Amino acid sequence: MFFEKKGPVWETLRRLADRLEEAGIDYVVIGGLALNAYNYPRQTIDVDVVLRPEDYQTFKQHFEASVYERAEEAPRRFVDRESEVTIDVLIAGELAGRRSKNPSIRFPDPSEAEEHAGLRTVSLARLIELKLVTWRFKDWGDVVELIRRNALPESFGSKLERVVRKAFGECFDQARDEEYEPPGDD
Repeated sequence: MFFEKKGPVWETLRRLADRLEEAGIDYVVIGGLALNAYNYPRQTIDVDVVLRPEDYQTFKQHFEASVYERAEEAPRRFVDRESEVTIDVLIAGELAGRRSKNPSIRFPDPSEAEEHAGLRTVSLARLIELKLVTWRFKDWGDVVELIRRNALPESFGSKLERVVRKAFGECFDQARDEEYEPPGDD
């Protein structure tokens, strides 16, 4: 169901997008759902959206408590009352990922949104940067798959912010090293 863009996560995203549009709030989707826009069908259990700071305030005024319940474990995490799917709201302009290692890459402004596979998300380069600055193996694994599934050349790294170029190179090497080689007849 998930890969046919059906089920609770996709339904939650569609309802959220409709509500944001009605309220005049611009947004951009990142995270696991965004991978699906770039030839990497990966299931996820939540929705990650980026809003401008002032739009986050409007979001809370319009939807907190009435439509979305604030989750206790994170200040900008909400649960859709209908589907019980988690929505993480990230703030445009804030530093992304592990701040101790990332001095420059910030969450995108919704004006950066591009339409890919019917999804308002960021460019592939921007998505890769956001995945790499977490310095988490799971996210780096996503980058390895994005490299493979989009046949990205090593030179793609030059499109990325300097702070993540080495990490991209490591992911590129991993993608190349993990290519399947059938056993030979020895």
